[in-house]
Amino acid sequence: MREKYWVLHYLSGAFLFFLLLSHILIMHFYKILERLGFYQNPLDWEKVVERASNVTLTFIYILFLMFALFHGFYGLKNILSETGFGKKYKKHIVIFLWFLGLILFFYGTFTTVKAGGIR
Repeated sequence: MREKYWVLHYLSGAFLFFLLLSHILIMHFYKILERLGFYQNPLDWEKVVERASNVTLTFIYILFLMFALFHGFYGLKNILSETGFGKKYKKHIVIFLWFLGLILFFYGTFTTVKAGGIR
């Protein structure tokens, strides 16, 4: 079987794990960090606006989106490829998933950049 993107699939999974762990720690356990004097409530409006307008965080959000879409759609393609339907229409499924992934990536990137007010 010729599957050349498995390494990227594993790398994107590792990247997603790190980002999701960071997100959970910062957004849901912020009270612990706040007591230690490291962080303030991330849900305060000023903090939300500050994060949205930060170019570095915007870049990280876009990377997160790219890795999440690749990881999810590549996994879905492999699951569908193992079914009878997927074996029959593998090429069509790949084209559809690439098309859908690109649309979602451009839409997500647009909204991420637009929310931050980056010009």
